[in-house]
Amino acid sequence: MKNTNSNLDKITGTVKENAGKIIGSEQLELEGKLQRKRGELSEAACDLGESLKEKASEAANKIIDKLDKKDK
Repeated sequence: MKNTNSNLDKITGTVKENAGKIIGSEQLELEGKLQRKRGELSEAACDLGESLKEKASEAANKIIDKLDKKDK
């Protein structure tokens, strides 16, 4: 599941970056780039967390299934 704040940072960052380019503001362009990257990194961290949770759940289910078969 994607984080809403990540998406907002990416969109807002892109808008600021482009606005900075249009009006010739290096500071606004940089601020936008940094905000966009923060959103991208946050999204990647969220994706990694979800992947790790899924792998841990899969491993736990396999262990429980093996224990259930042993008990029968």
